[in-house]
Amino acid sequence: MKELLEPVRILLRQGRTLAAREALAAVRASGKIPPAEEWRIHELYGAIFHDLADAEGAAAAYCQAAQVDRYLRAQREHYSNYLFALHYLPEISAAVLAQQMKSYQELYRDEEPLAPRLATRHDRLRIGFLAPDFLESSAARFYEPLMTGLDTGCFEVYAYTLNGSEDSFTRQLQSTQLHWRSLQGLSIRQGADTIRSDEVDILMDLGGHTAGGLTLMLMALRPAPVQLCGIGWFDTTGLPAIDGFLTDAVMDPPSEDGLGRFAEQLLHLPSGFCFQPSAAMQSIERQQRRSDASVVFGSFQNVMKISRPVMDCWREILSAAPTSRLLVQDTTRLPERCQAVWQRLAEAGLPMGRVMVRPGTDHYLADYQEIDILLDTFPYPGGAAAVTALYMGVPVVAQAGDHHSARLSASLLAAAGCREWIASGNEEYCQIALHLAADPGRLAALQRELRTVVSQSPLMDRQRYCRDFQQTCLRLWKQKGDNRL
Repeated sequence: MKELLEPVRILLRQGRTLAAREALAAVRASGKIPPAEEWRIHELYGAIFHDLADAEGAAAAYCQAAQVDRYLRAQREHYSNYLFALHYLPEISAAVLAQQMKSYQELYRDEEPLAPRLATRHDRLRIGFLAPDFLESSAARFYEPLMTGLDTGCFEVYAYTLNGSEDSFTRQLQSTQLHWRSLQGLSIRQGADTIRSDEVDILMDLGGHTAGGLTLMLMALRPAPVQLCGIGWFDTTGLPAIDGFLTDAVMDPPSEDGLGRFAEQLLHLPSGFCFQPSAAMQSIERQQRRSDASVVFGSFQNVMKISRPVMDCWREILSAAPTSRLLVQDTTRLPERCQAVWQRLAEAGLPMGRVMVRPGTDHYLADYQEIDILLDTFPYPGGAAAVTALYMGVPVVAQAGDHHSARLSASLLAAAGCREWIASGNEEYCQIALHLAADPGRLAALQRELRTVVSQSPLMDRQRYCRDFQQTCLRLWKQKGDNRL
């Protein structure tokens, strides 16, 4: 089996996605893959479709892999990948997403959690953060304030990583007062036992359905009396073992609390997120825009998020602003992926003479100097890409969708004091973009002022955010802790 499929994997690692697709088709046609191993074919197709930014194909492949795989852990991984891919699809409603999340629970119906620990009281409440890794990433810009900003007189912080990968951000965290634990090489149950032995009171999941949902497998065993999520994953986990989900009134209006979309209790903060710019972000200042320059719209994020409704809006915007241009920059370095997106944009009728699609780069932060307005995607918004753009002096046009994950950018813009750039639908989205582009002087002023505006907004009020989080933790501990304070 390994000999048959390894060439496909090698081609994928080389970024030769189209060749990998052909090779996999040949293996499948050979009839040499036994039915019990058919899931491997679907898993690889999922990776291929992902690398070609084909969300529908990836979702279908991962769903099929989950259905035919005979191993429960692997089924859970496939289904997590499937749930992740579903969020890219514009036709998926909030109700359908919620139903698919509930189906995930069935994969844990026979899961036996660890036995409840004896009631334990600590001088300081112990809070653990569980992640696939603690590398520099978009998610890190949102969880760093909590991991390093909590009141150490009241809280003791633990970090649990599933692998041993390190970078400068990892080492920065390790240099703080938190307790560092690597779970690399341990089984799921051994990892849960390690957390349990540390007597963590509140465990915060930072992975969700990313990385195949591996962190959720640990959370399902309930190694801590109280378990939370809401950072690092942008929707309900579907696991009743997680008690609370951090959110705010923009992503989840209180009027919708009774709709049953979340397996977790919604925990409303004044702002669902706090953004901490990296040192690299802080080192780059916005350059003055030339007053006679043509407006450049941009999209700097995973190109898989570019749905057909997004393309239609971009076409309308470029048509109404005939001297404008569009720069689409992916987060990966896969040329064939960019070619696939370029073809879809062309088929959607965009004026491709004014459109550039290119792979991601190491200097992507400096690349924000090339664009004037960022056009956020929907229904899967940019999130970190949106707030990074704001901090780099680029106004952002976003939509507020009909469920939590589709309102992520709207929440960030609201917290940043930029509600006027949040659209309720496609028409308003186009209108806001064109209004920004129509006044070069105002656009230039916005670009000069935006970092200061964002830095002084609730979105970057680290002290307030940590205080709100701490109060939420104490309140939840009083409700659900095994030794209520």
